[in-house]
Amino acid sequence: MWGSQGISDGRFGEPEGIAVDAQGNIYVTDNGNNRVEKFDSDGKFLGKWGNWGSDDGQFEYVFRIAIDSQGNIYVTDAGDNDSIQKFRPR
Repeated sequence: MWGSQGISDGRFGEPEGIAVDAQGNIYVTDNGNNRVEKFDSDGKFLGKWGNWGSDDGQFEYVFRIAIDSQGNIYVTDAGDNDSIQKFRPR
């Protein structure tokens, strides 16, 4: 188990979705902090992106996440943005 309540790296405000890439890295959508966080298979924090808003790379209600066979990352934003954003492998 890893993570706890909070806003700093590796912590969550309201985790919603999870996906695993071909290398075993784990991506978690964090609605409470309007971001996506990336961890290795042991739970070590590797990075994050996103914040609140309606521009590219921003979320209002970041929800689900999926990764395709090329490593592209798809994130749904279920708030007023009602969108799906595609990100290159990170």
